[in-house]
Amino acid sequence: MMAQEQLPLKIEGIDEYQTKLIHNSCDWLKDSRQRAVAQFAQLGLPTLKDEEWKYTSLAELSSKRLQIASHHKLTEEKQFHAYADGADINIVLINGVLWGDLSTIKHLPQGIIVKSFSDAAVHFPAELKETVSKLTANDSKPLLYLNQALFLDGIFIKIENNAVIEPLVHIIHVTSNIEQDTVVFPRSIIHIGVAAKAAILESYIGFTPNSYWSNALTDMRIGENAQVKYCKAEGEASHAVHTATTRIWQERFSQLESFSFTHRAKLVRNNLTILLKGEGTNTIMNGLYAIDGLQHVDNHTLLDIQQPNCTSYQLYKGILNDAAHAVFNGKIYVHPIAQKTNAYQLNKHLLLGKESRVDTKPQLEIFADDVKCTHGATVGQLSDEEIFYLQSRAITKELASQLLAKGFIDDIINTIASGSIRQKLSKLLAKKFPEVKL
Repeated sequence: MMAQEQLPLKIEGIDEYQTKLIHNSCDWLKDSRQRAVAQFAQLGLPTLKDEEWKYTSLAELSSKRLQIASHHKLTEEKQFHAYADGADINIVLINGVLWGDLSTIKHLPQGIIVKSFSDAAVHFPAELKETVSKLTANDSKPLLYLNQALFLDGIFIKIENNAVIEPLVHIIHVTSNIEQDTVVFPRSIIHIGVAAKAAILESYIGFTPNSYWSNALTDMRIGENAQVKYCKAEGEASHAVHTATTRIWQERFSQLESFSFTHRAKLVRNNLTILLKGEGTNTIMNGLYAIDGLQHVDNHTLLDIQQPNCTSYQLYKGILNDAAHAVFNGKIYVHPIAQKTNAYQLNKHLLLGKESRVDTKPQLEIFADDVKCTHGATVGQLSDEEIFYLQSRAITKELASQLLAKGFIDDIINTIASGSIRQKLSKLLAKKFPEVKL
């Protein structure tokens, strides 16, 4: 599977695997898979010559002979249970396949339906078909097409009209029991009904010492007047490559508080597209990446404002140590009809390592004249003056640095309205940066 003048992608047994997938799919999904195969074959893996990928190379993936995960069983139960909270609705997928024994979905609260993708294709074909066919692609088109072509199964969550789901809905994608250089394709589709309320955390975790690639795709539609808190948390194994495409569609007067958290994999590319399809929507899209060593994290966001009277706030913060590299490209696109838009975007970085570096590019494309839109970016280090001030109060230099870094992180973590999500992320950060003493 490759395109001319693009990076080749070598996957063992790919032709046989594709044929089996297509044969076992219903008609509309079969057509979708076949189109995706052709589209990826035309595009191939993106290269540094692609403007949207100029700072992030996938050459390492191209150099390997990958294999698709053939086992779907958890072998690291002890480590896994540190992520699962009995008070949550835990939906667990192992290498892309729903694992009922680890999930807590047998006695769900009224108003929420959870199905594997294969079951949902039978019981909710209209919802799945509409989502797969109508949501637009984004800057991650090749990786999106690759998931659509090759995902084995996945999860479908439907929250019904007017339902209020009190427990946290925690989707846990686990990569486990795999060989070296394996690729997995996590797939999630989430439908939020009219005037429904829910908090959703989608975690990606792995414990294997083997290198692997997780290429994920999540689609969410948020109904009119619905209120959703959604967080994507990356915690893959340290040798992993994680690429993720998240597409969210907001209907009129809906409210979304989204948060992206990245801290563990070797290379991460997050693509987040939010489409404001209805008038009067309110959108918060915040994020934090905390990386060190030789980690590389690339966040690309697109807020596509297609209707008037919409408000949005975006703050992404990165804390980098050692020789870590961060990329941020945030675009706000305001259509001509989207008058009375109010949009704010800011990207801030704190560099703790002498060799850490950042490439940041906030963007505004405005085609309406009655709007308020601002954007900005900052890159800095700990202030010597602030450290000296704390030292003058009998605080050691080391502790002063810790307190300042903690303040930088707390500023963004405290924007998360869901207490359960906030506590889980703080726990992960405490392991990542123990010297900060979160």
